[in-house]
Amino acid sequence: MSTAWGSIQEASCGEVNAADLAARARDFVAGQGTLLFLTLFGSSLYGTRWEGHSDLDVRGVFLPRVSATCREEADRQKCLHASTAPGRQRNAHTDTDMDLVPLERWICTMLPRGDTGALDLLYAPVHAACTLVLHPALHRVFAAPLHFLNLASGAACRSYCLGQGNTYGLAGTRLGALYRVYHFLQEASLPPETRLRDIADKLVALAQAPDYCSRTEDGGLLLAGQEHMGLTKTALVLERLERPLRGHMERMEAARRNEGVDWKALSHAVRAVRQQEELLLTGKLVYPLACREELVAIKQGRLDFAEVEQLIVAGLARLETLRAEVRAGTRTLAGLPNPEVRLADAALWQVCQEIRRSCS
Repeated sequence: MSTAWGSIQEASCGEVNAADLAARARDFVAGQGTLLFLTLFGSSLYGTRWEGHSDLDVRGVFLPRVSATCREEADRQKCLHASTAPGRQRNAHTDTDMDLVPLERWICTMLPRGDTGALDLLYAPVHAACTLVLHPALHRVFAAPLHFLNLASGAACRSYCLGQGNTYGLAGTRLGALYRVYHFLQEASLPPETRLRDIADKLVALAQAPDYCSRTEDGGLLLAGQEHMGLTKTALVLERLERPLRGHMERMEAARRNEGVDWKALSHAVRAVRQQEELLLTGKLVYPLACREELVAIKQGRLDFAEVEQLIVAGLARLETLRAEVRAGTRTLAGLPNPEVRLADAALWQVCQEIRRSCS
């Protein structure tokens, strides 16, 4: 559900009218449920506000009048969204966004999946200055956040990070794999009779995307879902790649010249990596973020696209190494007996039911 507000003038963390935002949130959920938690979010929470550029984000959790009874129902619970931005226009720095997440959806589906925004909500209360509303019923959740996380899997974090840079052919993405193979074949000046099997291993390494580029048994390539036989001439492969890259190449080339890049999106990808690193190494997450200066530098475009791309790719690889070491028993995570300490699904539902009873 989405709605629009009148203009809110307070734009910085220190100037917001907390009582006004809390009242607006309670009015927003009136008739639909009970407001449980509300916090300043985004750059206010992370410590990355860029005055004159950052809008104001507010996020929270509410208890819907009707409870979900299974995962499918929880996934269908509607989040509530309100914004001062007109229509579908991009937010200006004077705009405010508010997003409220249903309790069962947050605890029973989003957190187990490793949703990045859900993770931020779980640790947001450590930045007490950002907390606007906190119902006592949620104290048990915020007191033991590791019980609600699945740190053993990095799939959601990887998907989130690559999604932020997918449009630019970021390494690890489908477009990124296509672009790297195409670029090499175009620039390599290979002999006309060169077959794909002669260079398949090199192309797989260049693609940096095992999900989208792998070697087939006959020495060919499975590239972005299309199989190219090992005996295929590389000139023909180059021709085949022109179609899926049509409409994307100009934007990807521009990014490598640091033009037309959504630096804010890329800063979110780096942030997600840093947050996972902190959780895996310390067992906690602190706001404002320790990496906030790095994130602001990215938001302001002070790093090259290639530098930021490497931060994301290398960071994701480092996270996988950490998790592999834990699974192999060669690393113990600080504060964690093992990376799978979260409550079982049945226990998560029980927590939600207990919260409902305490609010009735």
